[in-house]
Amino acid sequence: MQTGLAVMEARWWDDGNHSVRGLFESVCGLATGNPFSFRYDMFCDRSSLATSLGHVGADQTFNSVYLAAHGDEAGLQGSPNHDISRAQLRNLFREANQNFWISGLYFGSCLICKEANARFFFDQANGIRVNWIAGYSKSVDWVVSSCVDMIFWSYLIQEKRTNKSRRKGKKSDLQVALHAASEMKKVMPTIFNELGFNMYHLDGGQNLTKIW
Repeated sequence: MQTGLAVMEARWWDDGNHSVRGLFESVCGLATGNPFSFRYDMFCDRSSLATSLGHVGADQTFNSVYLAAHGDEAGLQGSPNHDISRAQLRNLFREANQNFWISGLYFGSCLICKEANARFFFDQANGIRVNWIAGYSKSVDWVVSSCVDMIFWSYLIQEKRTNKSRRKGKKSDLQVALHAASEMKKVMPTIFNELGFNMYHLDGGQNLTKIW
């Protein structure tokens, strides 16, 4: 089983570098029996991220993106002096997701997933054409947040596997993601207060809705 997940990661530190790649290999391996059932790319600037997103957006097998980099309210950090603003990021995603095949975006980054930015990315006229966005509104520790991320994706991939075998009552990608967030909320009820984690989506009336 393929997970439909694309992981895109920037370099974290100039001297040495830890990566979430091994963590995702463990999660995907446990859930599907194949530790390589996801796509992995590294990016250093807007151009390299655009290339990776373009490949993913053109491939219908991918429906969610985990984007990992240093971040703040204004955008993400690639290599030194190669920051990617939230406007540039929105434009990259909108261009890559013209087929609407990418349904979810998860930020493994500090600060960027504030409600104001969620509204910005969901803008009806210029938005990134996804069904859900998740991430952190506070500055978070790399190890702690990576553990949180693995819990979320473990629930999501397991539910996606269960959903694939359902003959009736199949869930949409959004419903699968909401299930993962709901299960995570049960085991980590204070995560919003501690780390500012949230998931956003639009309801039937196109109103911004959040889990916490």
